[in-house]
Amino acid sequence: MPVIASPSPRLELALLRKSVGALAARRHNCAHCHRTPLIGERIYLYGQRIVCELCRPLRREAPEGSQLVHSPEHQRAVRVRRA
Repeated sequence: MPVIASPSPRLELALLRKSVGALAARRHNCAHCHRTPLIGERIYLYGQRIVCELCRPLRREAPEGSQLVHSPEHQRAVRVRRA
């Protein structure tokens, strides 16, 4: 069976990088460790900043609130709303 060569590996790589960058731009990360909180993890809100459960002890002040991270498939994912 003949192997079909990719017409433009550079184009494929550019499209892949663009899509990964777009996904990363929509994610909300911890203000301290910059990781994306996991589903089921509690996050803490400090104004416009999100702090994960692991980094919460690094903050001395009390958070304004907390939320549980839900699966994005259920349209209940944690989203930061700009007031």
